[in-house]
Amino acid sequence: MRYLFPIVLVVTAVALSFYAYLGGLRTPTVALETTTAPTLLAGQVYAGKVQGQRFGELFREAKTTQENGRLGTGVALANIYYNNPETAHDTIQAFIGLAVADTARPLPAGWRYRMVPAGQRIMRAQIKGVSFLLAPDKLYPAATEAIKAQKLTQRGNFYLERFGADEISEMWIGVK
Repeated sequence: MRYLFPIVLVVTAVALSFYAYLGGLRTPTVALETTTAPTLLAGQVYAGKVQGQRFGELFREAKTTQENGRLGTGVALANIYYNNPETAHDTIQAFIGLAVADTARPLPAGWRYRMVPAGQRIMRAQIKGVSFLLAPDKLYPAATEAIKAQKLTQRGNFYLERFGADEISEMWIGVK
């Protein structure tokens, strides 16, 4: 029993160190912006449960395509969500894939292009040096808090996540 407290302290210190290593102690920057250029994504559509097996498979396919360089080097993982799964009772409509520069390369089977046009008014939350596993839980709350603080209204249900190869992660939420 006398060793329990030191063991708990060591485990807590290791867990906190790992969390810090993944970038968990960093805070995002948030800004209201209007996009100046269109954003082109290549990927696949998903509609279903957030916990669905296919949802995870699409992320793995996108990561594999990014790593093998089939759609270019330095492309970012990117996802568009068309609804909020918390308000849609754990179902989601999404486009999961990669942000690409152009349509010059052939797409993998089942993939298609999606474009977010320029001129979108967005709340943009960005963070650098944080693992893509932790980034969404930091970006989404920061962006929604900024929307509330500036007394803005979300425009429909538009969320774009981008996780760059340069360790910059960002989330866009459409606002009116």
